[in-house]
Amino acid sequence: MDAITMTELKTLLAGYSGWHVSLFMPTHRAGRELEQDPIRLKNLLREAEQRLQDKALQDKALQGKGLQGKDLRSPDVREMLKPAQRLLQEPGFWRNQSDGLAVFFTPETFHYYRLPLPFEELMVISNRFHLKPLLPFFASDGHFYILALSQNQIRLLEGTRHT
Repeated sequence: MDAITMTELKTLLAGYSGWHVSLFMPTHRAGRELEQDPIRLKNLLREAEQRLQDKALQDKALQGKGLQGKDLRSPDVREMLKPAQRLLQEPGFWRNQSDGLAVFFTPETFHYYRLPLPFEELMVISNRFHLKPLLPFFASDGHFYILALSQNQIRLLEGTRHT
């Protein structure tokens, strides 16, 4: 699991310039389904590339009419996707998964988190990151204690739903 802290959440909330792409997908810890995870991400990235190029064309049309838009050309779109596409080539990355993957990127930044949340597959392009699927992770830490008793030892264990 890649821990996402409140500080990192605030960084994502702060925003950057340009379009913000948020990707969410379920992942698998083991089994044959592991092979599907990179394919699923590749398809989401392909869809994101197409939608970003469509938005770039729309923005260009707006600029032609004297309206404000973001100037994002096809080479810029491909450059923006490169860090996420590198994950597809990392076999070690796919062997160490949790229940869900969240990927966030702009022309300036790239973040990903493997989290114990089984996300629905989702891709959002907006002027800020879509963080709503992360809220259950921060809603409650599910703090608990376990008292382990044996003939020779007594232990008090502390945990959360994410440990």
